[in-house]
Amino acid sequence: MGRRIEDDLDARVETTLTAVAEQALRNGTRAGLEALLKATLRLTGATGAALYEGRACVVKVGRVPAHRKATKQGSVLEVFPAPLTTAQRHVVARFRAFAPALLAAHAREVAQGARHSRLLEAKTRLERTVVTLEKRRSRAAHDLRTPLMVIRGYVDMMLKGTAGPLTAQMQRYLERLAKSGTDQKDLIDRRLSPLAPSLDDLRPVLRSAFAPKAGRRQPTPTLTLPEERAVALRGARADWELLARTVARSTGNAVAVDVHLGPALHATRWLLRVQACPGAALEPRTEAVLRHLAERLGGTLAVHREPRLELAFVFPGDDAFAVPALH
Repeated sequence: MGRRIEDDLDARVETTLTAVAEQALRNGTRAGLEALLKATLRLTGATGAALYEGRACVVKVGRVPAHRKATKQGSVLEVFPAPLTTAQRHVVARFRAFAPALLAAHAREVAQGARHSRLLEAKTRLERTVVTLEKRRSRAAHDLRTPLMVIRGYVDMMLKGTAGPLTAQMQRYLERLAKSGTDQKDLIDRRLSPLAPSLDDLRPVLRSAFAPKAGRRQPTPTLTLPEERAVALRGARADWELLARTVARSTGNAVAVDVHLGPALHATRWLLRVQACPGAALEPRTEAVLRHLAERLGGTLAVHREPRLELAFVFPGDDAFAVPALH
């Protein structure tokens, strides 16, 4: 008969621990810890219970003494008053064995919550910093453009003869000054333009798009990419990936494909040239998609079909955020 009572108690303990674990999973480990202590009171008839982590009380339920003897041991479940019967001590022992796992999960949950709070605070600080920098950028662009416009205005008037006749040497100096003013305005527009999506480096996007596909027998495309620095470009990463995949698919059936990325004739632009072996074709629909993507990214596309298919893209670089390549 006594064996059946112990079996029944073990079943109740197991059912209770399962319910505590489900409570912790649904409502958090704090709720699980409280459920564990309440179950301890219910099954032992005690008036108070507490979980300690070293000398710190993590959670308590019922009447718990204000002062507790100091201890350096780890997690401990204590019941007040102390269990007297064998059944009570058995229940407390089972719950004490389960408590450390629940306390460890609670510690991880608290640490994760603290980390999340720190990340939110850092995000808020970054947002404030971005707003401040954007205001400074706008003010700097205005302060630089204003005197430049005045200088260019006077240069234009002098070139038109408003200030009197010009010698050939004066004409050359003013033309150089006008060109420098135009270059300076372009530089201000590039470096101090409003924040917009940009791609840190086009090279990994091209390597991924033109990587050999598993299960397909075809020569590996030849990639010639800059090694000394990253290729930063304006535009969303998703658009660049779509462009690279579309080009790779359009030349996927060619026997040989050469991909070359390097500076264009203009120092602030990049040339992406893709050449396929003779016989490769570019469908009109695919060409229209590529032209649309090129325009969306601020570039141009030139298509040559003879003597072999060649796609030549020219894109403006994002030199304001370009960084050297890491070695």
